[in-house]
Amino acid sequence: MTDLRREFGRKAFHMLSLVYWAAFAFFGWPRIVSLMAVWLVVVLAIETARLRVPVLERALAGFFDGMIRESERKHYSGIVHTTTGSLGAMLVASGDPVIVGAAIGSLAFGDAAAALTGKAFGKTKLFGGHKSLEGSLACLAACLAISIAVGARPGAALVAAAAATAVELLPTTGFFNDNLWMPVTVAAVLRLLGAR
Repeated sequence: MTDLRREFGRKAFHMLSLVYWAAFAFFGWPRIVSLMAVWLVVVLAIETARLRVPVLERALAGFFDGMIRESERKHYSGIVHTTTGSLGAMLVASGDPVIVGAAIGSLAFGDAAAALTGKAFGKTKLFGGHKSLEGSLACLAACLAISIAVGARPGAALVAAAAATAVELLPTTGFFNDNLWMPVTVAAVLRLLGAR
């Protein structure tokens, strides 16, 4: 499987974070908070079991073949970070649907745009790493577009998109994951600047 095809599969799965946005719209604020909290506990329980029970890890890794990074085989996978980040964004937004939409939309579309554009067209590497200027510009454009599409003011949307892009550029470590911090950062910027 090529790197681009593998990344496409990961980002297609990543789009499931849009389910959190749909759940927010369906269940409403503040009811969604308790539901997301319960779901986060379930996700953490499954992921913790996967990390401690080798047969479960092999089964889940086989089922999600090509979508789990090598680094995730020994650590929590992206679902923990996207769930935590989406819940965090909802809390920071205090239920504002524009902010929640911009935050989760930026996670889904901005992160995907960065990865796929970077893999396919990324030539100008930034800061000596594997992320590219082309991928970052795609992330910025996607985050800006989704933020404006959900109703954020253009100026505030641009600052939030730039902040999301900066977060996406940072390297993933055991203590930092852009899937968690991208939506929280977008929500915080829009809350601070005023989304509308």
